[in-house]
Amino acid sequence: LEERGIAARGLAHPVIFQAGGGGFGGDDGGAGNVEISTFQQFGAVMVTPRNYYRLMQTGQTALLFPGGVREVFHGKDEAYQLFWPEETDFVRTAARFNATVVPLAAVGAADSVNILIDAPDMLKLPFGLGERLANASAAAPVARFNMGEETFVAPLAVPKPLPARHYFLFGKPVDTTDVDHRDAGACAATYAAVRAGLERGFEELLAAREEDPYRDTPLRIATESVSGKQAPTFPVELLNRNK
Repeated sequence: LEERGIAARGLAHPVIFQAGGGGFGGDDGGAGNVEISTFQQFGAVMVTPRNYYRLMQTGQTALLFPGGVREVFHGKDEAYQLFWPEETDFVRTAARFNATVVPLAAVGAADSVNILIDAPDMLKLPFGLGERLANASAAAPVARFNMGEETFVAPLAVPKPLPARHYFLFGKPVDTTDVDHRDAGACAATYAAVRAGLERGFEELLAAREEDPYRDTPLRIATESVSGKQAPTFPVELLNRNK
């Protein structure tokens, strides 16, 4: 991305743009706020259908998380699982402007924390705590306008003493040039292809990292401190072995 000068515009949840106690701006990414968030400084925009449409219309690169809050606030046994909606709207918009969709799998974040209480169980906490969380969730702005109420409650999690090593894998690009955005069947097939590519990326990274000699964080930190350079990882040939 850096070599090609590609600046991806992250589409972030509206809560991200609540700055300084102020209100939420319009769907322009919170431009109505006096304070500019760190996310905005790095090019993030509020995730709305209109903003996503604008990015595709102007030929910009967008970083979208179809699983949204449900995926971010996953449970103890739900790491690296996808919770995508049935609607194929993001594919339809991409196809309208002949965009290329590239699945990007990331592994490591879920292994860097210990989840003590899952999000649904947080709502069951006694002494009014669960009720307060439910009320706060109901008052939070929603990112999905066509899916009813969105539960914005995080699990109770604590970071591990040392974060896990992170791995990223760009999957096979999905070209939408020949996909008619008005064809529901074609859009559904493309949507399934993107999802399958991402799931395959998770599977490959989780398997390949078992062969990483420096997956152990203390060893990696010690090695990098002595060598002054990044520790190597598993051979790239371990990827795409099932294709």
